[in-house]
Amino acid sequence: MRIYSLSLCMIAGIQAAAPKLCGVAEQGGILFGESDTHNVYFNNKRVSNNGVFTIGLAMDAPEKVSIKFCKKGIFGACQTFEYSVGLRKYPEQHVTVPERFVTWPDDIAKRIAQENDAIRAARDVLSDGVFFMEARPPLPLEAHRITSVYGARRVFNGQPRRPHNGIDFAGEIGTKFTTIAPGTVVLVGDFYLTGKTVFVDHGNRIISAYFHMDEIKVEVGNEVLYNTVLGTVGNTGRSSGPHLHLGIYWHQIALDPAFFIK
Repeated sequence: MRIYSLSLCMIAGIQAAAPKLCGVAEQGGILFGESDTHNVYFNNKRVSNNGVFTIGLAMDAPEKVSIKFCKKGIFGACQTFEYSVGLRKYPEQHVTVPERFVTWPDDIAKRIAQENDAIRAARDVLSDGVFFMEARPPLPLEAHRITSVYGARRVFNGQPRRPHNGIDFAGEIGTKFTTIAPGTVVLVGDFYLTGKTVFVDHGNRIISAYFHMDEIKVEVGNEVLYNTVLGTVGNTGRSSGPHLHLGIYWHQIALDPAFFIK
Protein backbone atom coordinates (compact mmCIF):
# COMPACT_ATOMS: atom_id res chain seq x y z
CA MET A 1 0.00 0.00 0.00
CA ARG A 2 1.25 3.45 -0.83
CA ILE A 3 -0.17 6.48 0.94
CA TYR A 4 0.65 9.87 -0.55
CA SER A 5 0.68 12.60 2.07
CA LEU A 6 -0.84 16.00 1.35
CA SER A 7 1.39 17.48 4.06
CA LEU A 8 3.87 16.01 6.53
CA CYS A 9 2.04 12.95 7.86
CA MET A 10 3.35 11.83 11.24
CA ILE A 11 0.35 10.13 12.90
CA ALA A 12 1.30 6.48 13.27
CA GLY A 13 -1.14 3.65 13.81
CA ILE A 14 -1.01 1.15 16.63
CA GLN A 15 0.08 -1.57 14.19
CA ALA A 16 3.51 -1.13 12.62
CA ALA A 17 2.12 -1.57 9.09
CA ALA A 18 -0.51 1.16 9.48
CA PRO A 19 -0.12 4.08 7.06
CA LYS A 20 0.91 7.35 8.67
CA LEU A 21 -1.82 9.97 8.50
CA CYS A 22 -2.00 13.77 8.51
CA GLY A 23 -4.06 15.86 10.90
CA VAL A 24 -4.72 15.94 14.64
CA ALA A 25 -5.41 12.66 16.45
CA GLU A 26 -7.42 14.16 19.32
CA GLN A 27 -11.09 14.47 20.12
CA GLY A 28 -12.41 17.21 17.84
CA GLY A 29 -9.55 16.68 15.38
CA ILE A 30 -9.32 15.38 11.83
CA LEU A 31 -7.31 12.64 10.14
CA PHE A 32 -6.64 12.82 6.42
CA GLY A 33 -4.41 11.60 3.64
CA GLU A 34 -4.28 10.54 0.02
CA SER A 35 -4.18 7.15 -1.67
CA ASP A 36 -4.28 6.38 -5.38
CA THR A 37 -4.50 2.64 -4.77
CA HIS A 38 -7.00 2.15 -1.92
CA ASN A 39 -10.50 3.12 -0.88
CA VAL A 40 -10.80 4.08 2.78
CA TYR A 41 -13.64 3.26 5.18
CA PHE A 42 -14.53 4.56 8.64
CA ASN A 43 -17.49 3.29 10.67
CA ASN A 44 -18.47 1.14 7.68
CA LYS A 45 -18.74 4.18 5.38
CA ARG A 46 -16.45 5.06 2.52
CA VAL A 47 -14.64 8.30 3.36
CA SER A 48 -12.32 8.57 0.33
CA ASN A 49 -13.19 10.78 -2.63
CA ASN A 50 -11.01 11.05 -5.74
CA GLY A 51 -8.03 9.70 -3.83
CA VAL A 52 -8.37 11.97 -0.79
CA PHE A 53 -9.81 10.73 2.50
CA THR A 54 -10.91 12.64 5.58
CA ILE A 55 -12.06 11.34 8.97
CA GLY A 56 -13.56 13.59 11.63
CA LEU A 57 -13.13 12.76 15.31
CA ALA A 58 -16.08 13.77 17.49
CA MET A 59 -15.64 15.61 20.78
CA ASP A 60 -16.45 12.32 22.54
CA ALA A 61 -14.52 10.01 20.18
CA PRO A 62 -13.14 6.83 21.81
CA GLU A 63 -9.45 6.44 22.61
CA LYS A 64 -9.00 4.11 19.63
CA VAL A 65 -10.53 4.24 16.15
CA SER A 66 -10.37 1.68 13.33
CA ILE A 67 -9.82 2.62 9.68
CA LYS A 68 -10.13 0.13 6.83
CA PHE A 69 -8.04 0.39 3.66
CA CYS A 70 -9.25 -1.70 0.70
CA LYS A 71 -7.21 -2.12 -2.46
CA LYS A 72 -9.13 -0.94 -5.49
CA GLY A 73 -10.47 -3.59 -7.83
CA ILE A 74 -12.95 -6.48 -7.68
CA PHE A 75 -10.59 -8.73 -5.74
CA GLY A 76 -8.92 -6.04 -3.67
CA ALA A 77 -7.95 -7.13 -0.18
CA CYS A 78 -8.76 -5.02 2.89
CA GLN A 79 -6.69 -4.24 5.96
CA THR A 80 -7.95 -2.59 9.13
CA PHE A 81 -5.66 -0.53 11.35
CA GLU A 82 -6.18 1.16 14.70
CA TYR A 83 -5.14 4.67 15.66
CA SER A 84 -4.98 6.19 19.12
CA VAL A 85 -7.06 9.29 19.85
CA GLY A 86 -6.11 11.82 22.51
CA LEU A 87 -8.89 12.36 25.06
CA ARG A 88 -9.73 15.85 26.31
CA LYS A 89 -11.39 17.51 29.28
CA TYR A 90 -13.84 20.29 28.55
CA PRO A 91 -14.75 23.24 30.75
CA GLU A 92 -18.24 24.21 31.87
CA GLN A 93 -19.64 27.57 30.81
CA HIS A 94 -22.66 29.36 32.27
CA VAL A 95 -24.45 31.72 29.89
CA THR A 96 -27.34 34.12 30.48
CA VAL A 97 -29.70 34.76 27.57
CA PRO A 98 -33.35 35.88 27.23
CA GLU A 99 -35.61 33.10 28.52
CA ARG A 100 -37.24 32.67 25.09
CA PHE A 101 -33.98 31.09 23.93
CA VAL A 102 -34.06 28.43 26.66
CA THR A 103 -37.72 27.35 26.62
CA TRP A 104 -40.11 27.95 23.74
CA PRO A 105 -43.67 27.16 22.60
CA ASP A 106 -44.64 24.49 20.06
CA ASP A 107 -44.64 26.83 17.07
CA ILE A 108 -41.03 27.86 17.77
CA ALA A 109 -40.07 24.22 18.32
CA LYS A 110 -41.46 23.44 14.85
CA ARG A 111 -39.48 26.31 13.34
CA ILE A 112 -36.27 25.13 15.03
CA ALA A 113 -36.81 21.57 13.75
CA GLN A 114 -37.23 22.83 10.17
CA GLU A 115 -34.13 24.99 10.44
CA ASN A 116 -32.15 22.08 11.87
CA ASP A 117 -33.16 19.98 8.85
CA ALA A 118 -31.71 22.64 6.54
CA ILE A 119 -28.53 22.79 8.62
CA ARG A 120 -28.10 19.01 8.57
CA ALA A 121 -28.48 19.00 4.78
CA ALA A 122 -25.82 21.72 4.44
CA ARG A 123 -23.42 19.74 6.64
CA ASP A 124 -23.75 16.67 4.41
CA VAL A 125 -22.52 18.23 1.16
CA LEU A 126 -19.72 16.34 -0.62
CA SER A 127 -17.48 17.98 -3.22
CA ASP A 128 -13.88 17.84 -4.36
CA GLY A 129 -11.22 20.11 -2.91
CA VAL A 130 -8.71 20.21 -0.05
CA PHE A 131 -8.90 23.90 0.86
CA PHE A 132 -9.44 23.09 4.54
CA MET A 133 -5.75 22.28 4.96
CA GLU A 134 -4.75 25.95 4.81
CA ALA A 135 -7.56 27.53 6.82
CA ARG A 136 -7.13 31.02 8.24
CA PRO A 137 -8.93 32.81 11.09
CA PRO A 138 -12.05 34.73 10.02
CA LEU A 139 -10.92 37.64 12.19
CA PRO A 140 -7.40 38.75 13.26
CA LEU A 141 -6.61 36.76 16.40
CA GLU A 142 -4.53 39.56 17.89
CA ALA A 143 -7.60 41.82 17.96
CA HIS A 144 -10.41 39.34 18.59
CA ARG A 145 -9.95 37.04 21.55
CA ILE A 146 -11.67 33.65 21.77
CA THR A 147 -14.40 33.91 24.41
CA SER A 148 -15.79 30.37 24.28
CA VAL A 149 -14.01 27.16 23.32
CA TYR A 150 -15.06 23.99 21.55
CA GLY A 151 -16.59 21.31 23.75
CA ALA A 152 -17.53 23.60 26.64
CA ARG A 153 -20.49 22.18 28.56
CA ARG A 154 -23.13 24.87 28.13
CA VAL A 155 -25.53 25.87 30.91
CA PHE A 156 -28.11 28.43 29.73
CA ASN A 157 -29.94 30.28 32.52
CA GLY A 158 -29.12 27.41 34.87
CA GLN A 159 -30.29 24.68 32.48
CA PRO A 160 -27.73 22.26 30.95
CA ARG A 161 -27.74 22.13 27.16
CA ARG A 162 -25.57 20.55 24.46
CA PRO A 163 -21.81 21.26 24.47
CA HIS A 164 -20.49 24.16 22.44
CA ASN A 165 -19.78 22.91 18.92
CA GLY A 166 -17.37 25.65 17.83
CA ILE A 167 -15.42 28.66 19.06
CA ASP A 168 -16.55 32.24 19.63
CA PHE A 169 -14.63 35.39 18.73
CA ALA A 170 -15.29 38.66 20.54
CA GLY A 171 -16.07 41.54 18.21
CA GLU A 172 -18.04 44.71 17.77
CA ILE A 173 -21.28 44.67 15.81
CA GLY A 174 -20.58 45.51 12.18
CA THR A 175 -17.00 44.20 12.11
CA LYS A 176 -16.36 42.51 8.75
CA PHE A 177 -15.02 38.95 8.67
CA THR A 178 -13.89 36.58 5.91
CA THR A 179 -14.20 32.90 5.11
CA ILE A 180 -11.54 30.61 6.60
CA ALA A 181 -10.76 29.04 3.20
CA PRO A 182 -11.95 29.01 -0.41
CA GLY A 183 -15.21 27.22 -1.08
CA THR A 184 -18.87 27.51 -2.06
CA VAL A 185 -21.71 28.98 0.00
CA VAL A 186 -24.26 26.20 0.56
CA LEU A 187 -26.66 27.72 3.09
CA VAL A 188 -27.74 31.22 4.13
CA GLY A 189 -30.47 31.90 6.67
CA ASP A 190 -31.81 33.84 9.62
CA PHE A 191 -32.48 31.11 12.19
CA TYR A 192 -33.98 31.17 15.65
CA LEU A 193 -30.97 29.83 17.57
CA THR A 194 -27.99 30.59 15.33
CA GLY A 195 -29.29 33.93 14.07
CA LYS A 196 -28.03 35.12 10.70
CA THR A 197 -26.05 32.15 9.44
CA VAL A 198 -23.77 31.12 6.56
CA PHE A 199 -22.38 27.67 5.70
CA VAL A 200 -19.44 27.22 3.29
CA ASP A 201 -18.36 23.94 1.66
CA HIS A 202 -14.55 23.56 1.45
CA GLY A 203 -14.46 20.12 -0.16
CA ASN A 204 -14.08 16.53 1.03
CA ARG A 205 -16.85 16.81 3.63
CA ILE A 206 -15.40 19.84 5.43
CA ILE A 207 -17.97 22.58 6.04
CA SER A 208 -17.51 25.84 7.96
CA ALA A 209 -20.36 27.69 9.68
CA TYR A 210 -20.70 31.29 10.86
CA PHE A 211 -23.44 32.24 13.36
CA HIS A 212 -25.02 35.31 15.01
CA MET A 213 -24.14 37.66 12.18
CA ASP A 214 -25.47 41.21 11.86
CA GLU A 215 -25.31 41.35 8.06
CA ILE A 216 -24.87 38.64 5.44
CA LYS A 217 -22.87 39.64 2.36
CA VAL A 218 -23.10 36.42 0.28
CA GLU A 219 -25.73 34.21 -1.34
CA VAL A 220 -26.08 30.47 -1.85
CA GLY A 221 -23.92 29.38 -4.78
CA ASN A 222 -21.31 32.12 -4.38
CA GLU A 223 -17.70 31.00 -4.78
CA VAL A 224 -15.61 32.52 -1.99
CA LEU A 225 -11.87 33.11 -1.56
CA TYR A 226 -9.68 33.91 1.46
CA ASN A 227 -10.43 37.62 1.23
CA THR A 228 -14.16 37.24 0.60
CA VAL A 229 -16.23 39.04 3.24
CA LEU A 230 -19.07 36.75 4.32
CA GLY A 231 -20.72 39.31 6.58
CA THR A 232 -20.35 41.23 9.81
CA VAL A 233 -20.20 40.33 13.49
CA GLY A 234 -23.56 40.52 15.21
CA ASN A 235 -25.73 39.53 18.15
CA THR A 236 -28.58 37.64 16.47
CA GLY A 237 -30.20 34.41 17.62
CA ARG A 238 -29.32 32.85 20.98
CA SER A 239 -26.46 35.14 21.85
CA SER A 240 -25.30 36.74 25.09
CA GLY A 241 -23.48 39.58 23.36
CA PRO A 242 -21.80 40.61 20.08
CA HIS A 243 -19.53 37.86 18.75
CA LEU A 244 -18.85 35.55 15.82
CA HIS A 245 -19.34 31.81 16.24
CA LEU A 246 -17.18 29.65 13.97
CA GLY A 247 -18.01 25.99 13.52
CA ILE A 248 -16.32 23.35 11.37
CA TYR A 249 -18.03 20.07 10.49
CA TRP A 250 -17.15 16.74 8.95
CA HIS A 251 -20.53 15.35 7.90
CA GLN A 252 -22.65 15.89 11.02
CA ILE A 253 -19.65 15.81 13.39
CA ALA A 254 -18.52 19.11 14.89
CA LEU A 255 -14.74 19.52 14.90
CA ASP A 256 -12.57 21.95 16.86
CA PRO A 257 -11.90 25.02 14.66
CA ALA A 258 -8.82 25.82 16.76
CA PHE A 259 -7.06 22.84 15.12
CA PHE A 260 -7.62 24.36 11.66
CA ILE A 261 -6.82 28.05 12.12
CA LYS A 262 -3.63 27.89 14.20
